[in-house]
Amino acid sequence: MFENLFANSGLSLERLKTFREIVAAGGITAAAGDDSNRQSQYSRQLKELEKYFGVELLRRGHGPVELTDAGQRLYETIGHTLSALQEFRLTCAGQPVELKIGAGESLIQWLLLPRLSGLSAAHPRLAVTLQNMTTDEILKGLVDGALDFGVVSRCEPHRALASVPLGKLDFQLFAPAKLLPANERLKLSSEILGQIPLAMLDGSVRTRQAIEQEAQRAGVKLNVRLRFSSYPQLAQAMSSLEVAAVMPRLAEASFEGKAVRAVTLTFLNGLSRQVCLVWNRKVAEVRPAIARYSRLLPPMFRMQER
Repeated sequence: MFENLFANSGLSLERLKTFREIVAAGGITAAAGDDSNRQSQYSRQLKELEKYFGVELLRRGHGPVELTDAGQRLYETIGHTLSALQEFRLTCAGQPVELKIGAGESLIQWLLLPRLSGLSAAHPRLAVTLQNMTTDEILKGLVDGALDFGVVSRCEPHRALASVPLGKLDFQLFAPAKLLPANERLKLSSEILGQIPLAMLDGSVRTRQAIEQEAQRAGVKLNVRLRFSSYPQLAQAMSSLEVAAVMPRLAEASFEGKAVRAVTLTFLNGLSRQVCLVWNRKVAEVRPAIARYSRLLPPMFRMQER
């Protein structure tokens, strides 16, 4: 069995691990550091792998390394294979299963972290690492084996990935109560956007454009005082500064016991999107933990519907 695979020299777990390290670091020098002996070793091992497979794995040149098509396929295969072997070893040793989950900062803080205690109580043999990443980084990590699961608010079809919905991410305008009319039953319109100081999420083009277009439609001028790089930063700013902000409804957990009101504005319905748990189909076939937790995690992380 597998005679052809081992008929020639040049293939080993050490060489495969070295290849992953070179790619992850962006080059041999970065992976090996200032150790000239290790640099020579890494270079030799890379050439041995290329000779064994009979293809170029990396495009040499200035700057970070660039994977060839064959190199990309090998990089992904190594990640899946080594993670399966690592899981098997941990299981044999009776050690906790490890899962790496990627998500954005707001989903980590407001969706995943509040539910981790229940997950830990129900699965005491599970170790979880949460990584703050963009959606593109998460999807790439799932494909190449750097991540086990992702929680994303942009679920695009992908041949290698499977997904299950966790709920809808809705948006509201959150504002200190003192900035809003005293009558809480009064239905507010988009004109309120021109009457209160705002904090905005810098870099979220879709949200910013929606607010600016609605302000233009309503004939009001926005008073943007502050800009931040994440929704949790916006929420923290509202706790100490008199500004309002458009944020996911999940943010209301940050304002318990505080004089902050959530305002539903019709145009914000267009910002709603589905949150999904995503994983790699092929990895689930070779790692029992991925197959198992792809069924167990959704009920744990599912969002409450209104």
